[in-house]
Amino acid sequence: MNILGVFIFAVSLARAGDAAPAALSFVSGEKEVLRLTAADLAKRPAARTIEIEDAFYKTRKRYKAVPLKDLLTAAYGGSWGENVLGEVFFDALDGYRSHARVSVLLNDGGMIAFADADSPAWPPMPSGVVPGPFYLVWTNPEQTAKKGYPWPWQILGVKMTVLEDEYPKALPRGAAPDSAEVRGWATFKRSCISCHTMSGAGGTVGPDLNEPRGVTRYQRKSFLKAFIRKASSFRRTKMPDFDDLSSSELNDLMAYFDHMSALAGTK
Repeated sequence: MNILGVFIFAVSLARAGDAAPAALSFVSGEKEVLRLTAADLAKRPAARTIEIEDAFYKTRKRYKAVPLKDLLTAAYGGSWGENVLGEVFFDALDGYRSHARVSVLLNDGGMIAFADADSPAWPPMPSGVVPGPFYLVWTNPEQTAKKGYPWPWQILGVKMTVLEDEYPKALPRGAAPDSAEVRGWATFKRSCISCHTMSGAGGTVGPDLNEPRGVTRYQRKSFLKAFIRKASSFRRTKMPDFDDLSSSELNDLMAYFDHMSALAGTK
């Protein structure tokens, strides 16, 4: 288990026993470079109360929050925005692992909320989820998850890295640069890898799609494409609908699944 995994496990135990306040850990490589509790965030000069339209609460909400860019600068230095190939990962308590390109996070509007401004404790969302201890929200109405702006809750870890370095086992090695397999990888890393693992690389909310058996080896592709596009029409599930994916993107995703299954030697 890497240092971030150890830290998240330790924090979860601490929260369970109320032994210590939860902290937000910033990691570079395998090294923790900054750790902040809610009390620490409240003391930062840029801390303030914001009001946004929260799509998950389905109402306007007020939060005590600190600009994300301010925290990334504190953790990674003033030149973090020059890392043009870099991505920032947000590790949540439930195994969800969202990410965004540095170029996206350079935009103003990202705020790390550390408290509900109108309640002494985090109230649950309509889904029953409590978004604390830390929740990434955006103040611009156009900054939505579908436009590449992540809204993860229950965040405990932040890591700056390069996605391909973080998930080498998920790369479609040997595929031609402009092939369906590589285009499918682009779709997978944009829409799927936050929840699903591919050969052990990725989020842990959903199942691994390649081990011990590749998903296209035991499910018809026509079913997979329909399920990915609108999972809610099949069953109650945490998986969101991806009805914005085109037929060509879904075909490319199937080609990526086939390629990865062949690489792993699954049947």
